[in-house]
Amino acid sequence: MAFGKQTYGSEAEMRESLLSIIKNVSPNEDNYFVSNLGKGSPATNTIHEWNTYYEARPTSVTKSVQGAATSYADLTVESRSNNRTSIIEEPVRVSRTKASIAMVTGEDAYGVEKTRALKRLKAKMEYETLNGAYASGDSGVASGMVGIVGAISTNVTAHASGQSFTETILNDMVQNSYDQVGSTYIADLLVVPIILKRRISTFNTNMTRNINASEKKLGGQVRVYDSEVGQTVMVIAHKDLNAAAGTVTALLLREDCFEHSFLVGTGEPHWEDRAVDGDRKNGTYITEMSLVSYAQRASARRTGFATTL
Repeated sequence: MAFGKQTYGSEAEMRESLLSIIKNVSPNEDNYFVSNLGKGSPATNTIHEWNTYYEARPTSVTKSVQGAATSYADLTVESRSNNRTSIIEEPVRVSRTKASIAMVTGEDAYGVEKTRALKRLKAKMEYETLNGAYASGDSGVASGMVGIVGAISTNVTAHASGQSFTETILNDMVQNSYDQVGSTYIADLLVVPIILKRRISTFNTNMTRNINASEKKLGGQVRVYDSEVGQTVMVIAHKDLNAAAGTVTALLLREDCFEHSFLVGTGEPHWEDRAVDGDRKNGTYITEMSLVSYAQRASARRTGFATTL
């Protein structure tokens, strides 16, 4: 029996969602987190909540006497965490006349501006993912999600301004993670300003090396560090991380403990036409998103490093 045209029989005619394009096209260090972080369950409200479970290792053991009745203790309960959603948009407005005239390249002017706007939206999403500040969103005030920098609260150290970033400090950061979580959750991604990545490249050459990018989802080659704790750490430079004197920041992250969640229904990045309000074409790329942090104690943040090698 013929059913007409069905989705699973016409894959070639179907387009990827805008989110898949943003996540997969040109993954690079500039927008690493938007390209590579996983997608979590949809946010069903502007305050997005999830549960985490943490149980410390024992520091002593009480033995049982032969024949004694079993003694029961209270079990550790899960804790509730949350973040707000952020609305991020990148508008496009082009006059009717401009939209009607082909550019020097022969391309459609409105289409070109939309392509450029999509890149700007991705950059804004990246900045918010890293540096976003929590805001509840009272009347007339935009709500805001806390980014990765603000989400890390357990392993935080502020060095005196001008501290050199050393191999010992890097291994201390890995140990911070090791001390707080099980071996399967030890941090595996070091995110630093470019000056610190250059500094790391001067470490013992037997300890830092390049590997093929296909192993780490980037274009070209990436540097990794084999820490003394036993964890191999990928090192990337990031333009949005604080590199100002006195606040130069390094983040050591467990990457798969962070995800993006988008407001259910209309939160994923998409294009919306806006009402015609003059002799022009209007529209915007828009998304409503949040950052989920499942185990911030697996990550570490250090600040105060020198701005020179």
